[in-house]
Amino acid sequence: MDDDVSLSPGVVPVGRVRSQLSTAGVVHDLGNLIQVASSALNHLAREPSISAVPGIDIVIAGARTALDRAGGLVRQTIKTAREIQGNVEHANISVCLVEIESLVRSARYENVRFEFRVDSNLPLVRCDRAGLQNAVLNLVFNARDAMPDGGLISIDAFAPESLRQVAIRIRDSGIGMTGETVVRAFDPFFTTKGGGFGGVGLPMVKRFAEESGGSVHIESVLGMGTTVTLRLPATS
Repeated sequence: MDDDVSLSPGVVPVGRVRSQLSTAGVVHDLGNLIQVASSALNHLAREPSISAVPGIDIVIAGARTALDRAGGLVRQTIKTAREIQGNVEHANISVCLVEIESLVRSARYENVRFEFRVDSNLPLVRCDRAGLQNAVLNLVFNARDAMPDGGLISIDAFAPESLRQVAIRIRDSGIGMTGETVVRAFDPFFTTKGGGFGGVGLPMVKRFAEESGGSVHIESVLGMGTTVTLRLPATS
């Protein structure tokens, strides 16, 4: 995976565009089906044998109202998708990490210590704010689970030199992973945890990173800990 992924200002991540186009396409097809149903309803309403049925006018009027409302929802959804495509969300990593620090420290995980270090004057990043916090929390929880006897989790945010990116690095002093495990770490539902848990968090982090135009990279040494670096495109 190429760790040095960046986007020019104003460019919408390809993954996000594809997702929006896919949604808009499904909704557009639904609109076509609504038009077919409306045409069929209008045809039935003109049939003498149908119009003579007692109370049918009320039924047809209700069906028309429902289809009109459905059509309105289709048009609004497509309009919203177009607007979102033209607007790229920006997130302040410093603010996001302050909120995450408050959350994890209040949880008081036994024998787990946290260190947060954030460079000053970091640029904003082009991504969904909630998605960023969920991704970092997933990585922090993975790090915690990798330290059954406790240890240190450090979270650093910095801007790599000469790259138009901001990096968030989560490092633990846990059990680490083998090379084979690292290779499969982002595979959906792959997990080394017992009880059938796990296998979802890291794939979600990878998807978030790539849809934001960034990347995620793992380095690990068995018995010495793991470092995960999330890189996201900076706005400037």
